[in-house]
Amino acid sequence: MLLIFLLAVIALLVIVNDFMRKRSYRWKKLSEFPGDTPLPLIGNGLQLGFDSDESAHKLMALWKKHGKTNFRFTAGSEDWVLLCEADDVATILNHATELSKPLERNVAMKPFFGNSVSSSEGEKWRLTRKLMTPSFHFNTLEKRVDDVNSYCTQLFKHFDQFEGDRLVDIYKYLRPYMFDILCHSLMGVESKLLDNPDSSYLEASGKVIRIVTQNYFSYWRSIRPIFVLTPIYREMMEAIRTIRKTTTDIITKRREILKAKLPEIDSNNNSNKYDDDGIKTNNHCLLDKFLLGQTADGEPIPDEMISDEVTLVCYTGHYTTTMTMAHTLYCLSKYPEIQEKVLEEQRYVLNNNLNKNPTNQNLNEMKYLEAVIKESIRVIPTVTKIGRQLNNDLKFKDGRVAPAGSSVIIFYDAMYQNPKIFPEPEKYNPDRFLDTMHTFAFVPFSAGPRNCVGFRYAWVVMKSTLSNLIRRYEILPGGPGTEPQFAYRIITESINGVQLRLRKRVL
Repeated sequence: MLLIFLLAVIALLVIVNDFMRKRSYRWKKLSEFPGDTPLPLIGNGLQLGFDSDESAHKLMALWKKHGKTNFRFTAGSEDWVLLCEADDVATILNHATELSKPLERNVAMKPFFGNSVSSSEGEKWRLTRKLMTPSFHFNTLEKRVDDVNSYCTQLFKHFDQFEGDRLVDIYKYLRPYMFDILCHSLMGVESKLLDNPDSSYLEASGKVIRIVTQNYFSYWRSIRPIFVLTPIYREMMEAIRTIRKTTTDIITKRREILKAKLPEIDSNNNSNKYDDDGIKTNNHCLLDKFLLGQTADGEPIPDEMISDEVTLVCYTGHYTTTMTMAHTLYCLSKYPEIQEKVLEEQRYVLNNNLNKNPTNQNLNEMKYLEAVIKESIRVIPTVTKIGRQLNNDLKFKDGRVAPAGSSVIIFYDAMYQNPKIFPEPEKYNPDRFLDTMHTFAFVPFSAGPRNCVGFRYAWVVMKSTLSNLIRRYEILPGGPGTEPQFAYRIITESINGVQLRLRKRVL
């Protein structure tokens, strides 16, 4: 009898709480956006189901159901306003103070990357941005292009083994290639993972996006006493240990290099300058900024903070660029006429010398290649959504308000399929990016105060790598049974890799 009474009380409290919620100011403002009525406690969570890899498809179905416009969704106790309109994206990304990331996103990310620049706020976030920004300044870009040209030579040695009709999984080699470039150019150490594409780091880091996405959309995982008992938790912790060990090794190697160089620097009374291997070039080596930098109190940067930032940069820096380049190569294999136009541009920019290493100026002139990369991101979004957790009400151009406490989500999947922004979105058409469009119609690296600090670096690496690959190989489809099986996770990735064929060009 007591149990029945307790259950009845709980049910009554749930009903009263739901009744009060749906008469609140917050719900009044949320109701201005189309969306399905949420159930008590779980909201619209059942509509996402229990397979996190299906969540993006189900959200897209809701977007279409509600008129292909901004809509609301309640996940447990969290309210989302999902945006697909460029004016509204501009409102949130340009906001000077609404800079907090969504709570559920931070819960999913922090086990891997701690309180890094991706999740931190306030003075810690400002300090980190200040330390990182010089290493991505435009005056560092020529050096980055030289790095890519050098490492492409090593990549060619691996890809040449697959020349002809042999299939090559582009992921398998682009990931270690990108990690090696990143470690050399931003961390000042050599990792040589391209010579070991089956390394423990690459195996562990290949699990991260799947686990983060599952954490994001599986709300029971916030109940830690239950989560720690599951096999998924053990898999997550093992991946974290492996990734963090690699971070520790990178930091230790760079400390040893600096230790050997610092007496030479001190003797020259030139402690603020670094040499070409990462020590005397002011801004090239990102890791040095943390190892030699100071907090606002004049103290050395804490080891935990350095570890968080290196783990984040090494992971996101190599993973997002790899996915974008691999998916672009896949698109080029599907559309040979577009691949030929890219090659013609290469001939024009490089004065018919297809063996030439491009400069940063050359890359700036490759407008069609850039359009192809952008269109590939539009068709296969590298990052599927970003967001902000509102501390105050946010008023959009049409007068509607996203209330304080809710999350505003930039829903890239829907935005890139929005026919009001991209006419005939089902067509692969790079030419659309050669025309003028809304400044916030395409913001894959975010924008405003909290944009991706490394966006210039990413563009240089992607354009120079693809330029080198397209000039050396004709990119061909893998053939029957090799189509990528894309999972639209926090980052889009194919669960069976990207299988292509490479035919060496006769230059």
